[in-house]
Amino acid sequence: MKYFITEILKNENTPFEINETADFSALISRHHEIRKISPVNVTGTGELSGEEVVFKLKIKCDIILPCALTLDDVNYHIDIDTTEYFTFKANAQEEDYDYDMNIVKGQVIELAPIVWQNIIVNIPLRVVSDNAYEKIQKQGKNWQIVDENSGNNEDKIDPRFSVLKDLLKK
Repeated sequence: MKYFITEILKNENTPFEINETADFSALISRHHEIRKISPVNVTGTGELSGEEVVFKLKIKCDIILPCALTLDDVNYHIDIDTTEYFTFKANAQEEDYDYDMNIVKGQVIELAPIVWQNIIVNIPLRVVSDNAYEKIQKQGKNWQIVDENSGNNEDKIDPRFSVLKDLLKK
């Protein structure tokens, strides 16, 4: 997913189509929350505007994440629409722009790191599988899960705190 500035300049203001597939499976070893990733489909357009190139991208892939309750595999679909800005102006500074600007060093615009960054940013903090609540253990030795629907809404006082109850009455 490399685009040479000289090729972009040849086409001047004519937008160009992007339709590529990237494989990021080697990078998931650095991210413990991602178990597997499908090939990433990147489509969209790129357009030269002065000394800037604007990419309007659609990023699609499926990732496998661990369920927050059972640690089972959960398939999560990523579908991102993003606009990325690149400049190849010689003395460009990020502070000069009101939006996120990627400054190109050299003659090549590399989209793969930007695509990977968008995927990582869009991973949810927590996913739960469809049948996780049926699979988790409901009770154990000296504990049980109590939810709003259990029907037992009595205020039970732990015997260890019964002394505190008398203090509140005084």
